[in-house]
Amino acid sequence: MATATLALQWKGRSGRVYGPIPRAKVRHGELATVRKVVAKGAPIGTSTIAEGEAVAFKQWLEGDDEAGLEVLQSEARVLVDLMGKHGDLPCPRLYDLVGDPVVTGIVMEWCPGDLERWWRDKLGEVDAFGRLIATLAEVARRLDDYHVFYAQKGGIETAHGDLKPANVLLASDGRWLVSDFGAARVNAPQESPWAASDVVMGTENFVAPELLFHAAKRHPAALDTWSLGAILFALLLLRRMVLDGEPIPRNGTHSPRFRTTRTNQVLDVYREAATRFVEQPIDASAFPTPQRLPDADRRAVRECLRGIFGPEDPEREEPIAEALLDVLDRCLSIDPKHRYITARDLAAALETLTRQYIGLAAQPSSVRGEEQATVPAPLQDAEVVRLRARLRDAEVRIAEFEDAPTEPDAFEGEPQAPAAGTPPMVMALLSLVVVLQIVTLIAVGLLAGALLTRM
Repeated sequence: MATATLALQWKGRSGRVYGPIPRAKVRHGELATVRKVVAKGAPIGTSTIAEGEAVAFKQWLEGDDEAGLEVLQSEARVLVDLMGKHGDLPCPRLYDLVGDPVVTGIVMEWCPGDLERWWRDKLGEVDAFGRLIATLAEVARRLDDYHVFYAQKGGIETAHGDLKPANVLLASDGRWLVSDFGAARVNAPQESPWAASDVVMGTENFVAPELLFHAAKRHPAALDTWSLGAILFALLLLRRMVLDGEPIPRNGTHSPRFRTTRTNQVLDVYREAATRFVEQPIDASAFPTPQRLPDADRRAVRECLRGIFGPEDPEREEPIAEALLDVLDRCLSIDPKHRYITARDLAAALETLTRQYIGLAAQPSSVRGEEQATVPAPLQDAEVVRLRARLRDAEVRIAEFEDAPTEPDAFEGEPQAPAAGTPPMVMALLSLVVVLQIVTLIAVGLLAGALLTRM
């Protein structure tokens, strides 16, 4: 089956030709390669990109088994469907297909980064935790768009099923997108028993139990909320390892070192009886503490959160740890009905956690010698410093007036406007209260706005 019309050139169904970019790195996956190519000639049909503009070309690995080719057909069908969605797309934009009648390549929007590489660049920054949580909230919204699209399209409940940091992509304009729809593949236990192969297709660190066991999937979106919880855990562990100077495995978060104890418990049960839950609901009682993360995972989460506000600050870190563990308990619950059964619910929980982090980051540190609030560097500009000075001055002046005598109210009831004869001290106090409120709102607005902009 030919996939190219000329050496290292590929012709799409639109009639447009695509060629490789010299010395561009080729990403090799299990089932396909992804390379950066450029479109040649004028736009044609769905291939609306300008001549010379870079796009991604995902190509089936010829010689791979037919299952890999079928995965590519599935992904192409999903992308074609999603191109009919109104509003923002949850995935990279599809421009062309290569191969007819069988799709052997997909031409789509080029995304220069993925979640894991982005996180490695950002994890040392003072606001890294808040940015990670806000990013995963956006990813959850993208997934919800995908789930809702198919639900509205034909009442179809669906899931991505193979979420991992490598297929959460960062577009050139800063949008977070999800790729590899339709690529989930977990061999049926009867076809590939663990004892014989010791291999689980799919990504073990992030795959939900019901997908692994081929169990009944009564809440398909819960497959993806499990994966997002496992991704969050792995990325926090990556941060701790990098900051502690530990060597990082070459396969990154795919390494067993980034696996939760909860996932190891699931794999242990799978080793013992791979066919135990085939086409049946998973029996949560077969697993220890099915609705609560194991103690080892809970300790790991607390350890990973050390220093998320800059200097280690247990008084501010503990509330975040408790809130985060509540989220992870639900994401990684064995019984799907106890998870977030829509990605939208998970997004809301992550957004709440982001706001909590921003609020705590704006508070003064409780660590000795750390009097300033631990806020991101861009917020330490002259305007914020000036506002803080005015805020402290107003607080001092109000404190001085609190013990000053004032005249009793003429009568109780509805609040009255200050009379012309109101003592100057009372008028000053009222004015300072108003100024304090305005200054506080401005300072909080600048803090939240600047942090969210960086996210």
